[in-house]
Amino acid sequence: MKIIYHSYSPSYAAAVAAAMHIGILPGEYVPDNKQILSIPYFGRKYASCFGLFIYVGIDEGYNEVYILGTKNNISVVRNELVSVDYILHMDEGVYYADVSGLDINISLPEQLYYMLLKKRYSAFIKAVSYVKNQISV
Repeated sequence: MKIIYHSYSPSYAAAVAAAMHIGILPGEYVPDNKQILSIPYFGRKYASCFGLFIYVGIDEGYNEVYILGTKNNISVVRNELVSVDYILHMDEGVYYADVSGLDINISLPEQLYYMLLKKRYSAFIKAVSYVKNQISV
């Protein structure tokens, strides 16, 4: 199965959730700034990669995990992706995890961003746990 975490930008909420999903970030405690900076594709330099699937890694169930930035076009992109899956007769399942509700204003100064991310980290834990429960069904 392929799991795609998507949000406005691929380098913030989607990157955090995907990193937690594959075990780069902890799922039981709030990481420090150094751990957050270790997230693949985290940060402003990837914010312009809208519409591109970015491979992050493989989870413990051998599912490929990707991130996708959709700007404000999440519903259009999701419909398009579901249509492509159907047209290509993909045998392997694809799970789209919308984490746009966890996005934090990316124009904030870096330290303030880290502070807000840590404050909302429990919401990321819940979102990733939900995805993992859904794909194990």
